[in-house]
Amino acid sequence: MPLIHTVTPENATGQVAETYAQIKAAFGFIPNAIQLDSINPAHMARHWAGIQDAVGHKTLSGELFTTIRLLASEIEHCEYCIGLNAGMLMQMHGRSVEEIAAIKADPAAAPLNAKEKALLVYVTKILKDSNSGTADDIAALHAAGADDREIFDALTHGAGQIASDIILNAFKVDPDMH
Repeated sequence: MPLIHTVTPENATGQVAETYAQIKAAFGFIPNAIQLDSINPAHMARHWAGIQDAVGHKTLSGELFTTIRLLASEIEHCEYCIGLNAGMLMQMHGRSVEEIAAIKADPAAAPLNAKEKALLVYVTKILKDSNSGTADDIAALHAAGADDREIFDALTHGAGQIASDIILNAFKVDPDMH
């Protein structure tokens, strides 16, 4: 149980109940990370919209976004999200424990296409040191086939995960629960 009180799915009303219904339809359950957002329904709706944008992205894969979240959570030591995203990589994308360990050790080991691998490596670099990006990095991403929107979307997704990890860690969301 987190340090602050959330709205449980069975006690939800209004916008929170509507968002929970959408999440349950998509995932079959309400992750604790989203339940924490119930404290602020407008924030919850924005968070859910961001997840939907990533899941339904027109040119980048769900596996890329899941891997970005995994590596961002590794940076922030968010055990809840590390476990959740590793589980998603295994269940939804067929990745093994060994493959996930290799990706954690070296993002370039991710079994993604060249464009997505380049994006993953770049996002991980920037999440570790936001001042480390260069014009050469962007040129390399363009050469790998990424456009500016894809670069922006991948990085904002990773930065958003860092913010979520900080909040989840601060409020002690249980890593053993979904």
